[in-house]
Formats: sequence, C-alpha cells, structure tokens
Amino acid sequence: MSARLIAVSGLGDKAPACFVLEAGGNRVMLDLGEGPEPGVFPDMDGVGPVDALVITHGHKDHVGAIHLRAQVGDPPVWATDTVRRQLAGTVPVHPLPLHGEAEIAGIRFRTGRNGHAPGGVWLHAAIGGGFLYTGDISMESLLYAYDPPPTAEVAVIDGSYGGYDEPLFGCESALQPWLAGPVLLPCPADGRGPELALAALRAGAAPALDSAHLASLAALLGPDRESVRPEAIVELQTLRARVGALGTDPDGVMIAAAASCEGGTAGSLASLWEAGSLPAIIVTGHAPAGSRAKRMLDSGRAAYQRWNVHPPLSDQRRLVREIGARLVLPAFAGREHLDAWMEAFAPARVSLDRETPLWTGE
Repeated sequence: MSARLIAVSGLGDKAPACFVLEAGGNRVMLDLGEGPEPGVFPDMDGVGPVDALVITHGHKDHVGAIHLRAQVGDPPVWATDTVRRQLAGTVPVHPLPLHGEAEIAGIRFRTGRNGHAPGGVWLHAAIGGGFLYTGDISMESLLYAYDPPPTAEVAVIDGSYGGYDEPLFGCESALQPWLAGPVLLPCPADGRGPELALAALRAGAAPALDSAHLASLAALLGPDRESVRPEAIVELQTLRARVGALGTDPDGVMIAAAASCEGGTAGSLASLWEAGSLPAIIVTGHAPAGSRAKRMLDSGRAAYQRWNVHPPLSDQRRLVREIGARLVLPAFAGREHLDAWMEAFAPARVSLDRETPLWTGE
C-alpha cells in the first residue's frame, strides 16, 4: 500500500496539531487544533477533502479548530468518549477506544492511552511497516495511564520539549519548597492540574481546588477512570476526601484554572493578587503571549517551574528505540532542536518535511 504524510501544521515549529495520512487512496486527518497561542490555526488552503478526522485528545491545540472541518469536506469525527462529551452539541462523534482497534476510512487503527490527558490516545495505523502518531504523550505521569505502542517504521512523535531532558521527579523535587504555601498554581483542569494536586497531597498538603478541578477529579473517579493509572485511584480517593474550599485569602496550596490566568478562578484570583507579594504564583506550563500569566512571569511576580506533561529527550529516544522506528518526525517544537533529535534518534532518520512519502507499491 502506498502512503504519504502531509504536515498541515505542527512540524518544524510550535504550532497546532494537524496532519493528513494518505494510504491506499484514503485520507485521514489527525487532529485539528488551535494554538498554543490564541487565534493560531492550521492553514487549510490546498489540503483538499479528507475522509475522516481523528482527535487524539481534548486539548485546544489538538481540537480547537474543529470548526474548520467544513473546509475539508465535513468529514466524520472519531474520538474517545471523554472528547465526545467535551464536543457534545457541536459535532457528531464516532467512538474511538482508549485501547483497542477501529477501522477508519479503510485504515485499521490501534489506540492506546497517551499518559497526557483524560481520554487521550496515540494512534497506530496498520500500513506499511507500521505508522505511529503519538499526539501528545507522557510516559512518566503520576496520574494518567500510558500504554506502550507497538512497533512502527515511521513515527510522528511528541517532540514538544525539544532537547530538554529533565525527568519528572526532578520537577517534583524543584516544586517541593513552594508546596509549603501559600501558593497559587494556575493549571488546566483536564491535564496537569489534578496531577499537581496529587503531588501536593504526597507532600503532605491538602490542596484547595476550584470548581473546574473538582469536576475533573469527579470525572477521573467516574467516567474517565480508565485513563487513570490503577495505583493512583486510591490517592485520588484520598485527595477527594481531603481537598479544601478555594477562597480569596492566600492560604496553602491553591490550584485553579485557567493556566493562562485569562479567565476562570485563576484569572479572578490573579487579578486580586498580581499587585501584591502573596501568595507565590507558580506557572508550570506554556504562558501564551499577552496573557496575564506571561505578564506576571515577565515582571517577576510569578515564577516558572516546568511540570512535565510531554516526554523529555531521553523518553523521546527510548520511544523511538522501543518501536524500532527508521523515520521519525518530531512534532510541536522548532527546527532549532534538529541537531539534538538527529543525535538522539540515530540511526533513525529525522525529517521535518511538510510532505513525506512513507511507502510505495502494493
């Protein structure tokens, strides 16, 4: 079967996820995101009709441009139940298993949990010598389950962190002094927020959570339970029993959305506290340009301490070797990391080409 990959967006720079896999005359779009900067969308000019759209998880940079599917022929959408609930009332969604198989537009896909977000999956296509699209993944999450993918000759992997190579336990150690409080951790409730709440619990703190995080916690112990590492279930139950009410007085460990502090409870609290010195405000992920989180980082009011939700370089290397990839396309980071990737993934070839022939022939 002949196959080709088109990187509409997300390869060679930090841009929204959008790829088209062509195989045997069928065309499947993998993700359709916005960001990570607000208002940045994939350029759909010249993409042409696709037969299906598969969403790996519900974060904005992977699903935030779903309204653009009209420009590629309104293809049917495939996603897990978690993402289907997030998209309720916007588009009909065909079911995608968290770890299983599905035939989509004539291509047999296998899925596994991505360790990054509730309802998040990687995708493996049974074409050629195997094709893997990880979307966003994390192999070291305290909270989210990760299923190792099968062998694949070609892989589009999560290269979000480029050559950065600090393991999660290093991030956890660096965060420990802040967990004495008072500290505000602005976080996405459907990602690292609940994981940071677990870290606080392990440090002996009973964190206060906003309504978005409380709802996420309930979902992780309910309909999203299958996305959770089995050993973390008891900790989540303990966390639910011990969480405090989040008020407007700086006290203890406070975790709230949105991560950018541009809305939600974190936005409201940051607007109250930005001009003062308490509580400490710690940003643990990307701060979009023009956001209150970025402004506070630039002014020194907030401090930055990364919390890994993508694979550091060592984990990227390990994945490439475990699946036996011969061609690797590291996504979601800039070309300045190319040398680090080439050294880490050798003897596999690394490509950042927009169009890549994968296999030719029958």
